[in-house]
Amino acid sequence: MTLFRIGFLPLVDSVLPIVAHEFGLAATEGVSIELVGDPSWATVRDRLIYGQTDAAHLLAPLAIATSLGLDRPAVAMAAPFMLGLNGNAVTVSPRLAARLGDRAIDDVRGTGLALAGVAREEATAGRKLRFAVEVTHGERTIGVGTHERRVIQVGELG
Repeated sequence: MTLFRIGFLPLVDSVLPIVAHEFGLAATEGVSIELVGDPSWATVRDRLIYGQTDAAHLLAPLAIATSLGLDRPAVAMAAPFMLGLNGNAVTVSPRLAARLGDRAIDDVRGTGLALAGVAREEATAGRKLRFAVEVTHGERTIGVGTHERRVIQVGELG
């Protein structure tokens, strides 16, 4: 199994590597994730630069500034995908919202547990929930395409 150490700040948009680790999604793909929580963006960046981590949840402007050498000698970085665009939210269809019930309003943990339960029920019934991440940056972007989309179906990775 390939080990990846991933640095992150505990923010909403760091949820993807955390979920991949905690729910065993990475393991089903032959990847072992070691999560390295850090107190600041600079620490996340420095660990990545000096090889203490293999990947990182990092602010896009920080990765660009580091690649351009704006605050230190330039270090090339690749940003293969984005985890969020601020103002993050998990949104669901009206049908799924009705199945989650009132817990979806005030109880984050309850919502997550309810969503996991619904996903299991759907998978057992032979149906897959579809989740999409869509990033649009307008006419000009740095480091990513103008429009990227990846749809992940529950059960697709395992």
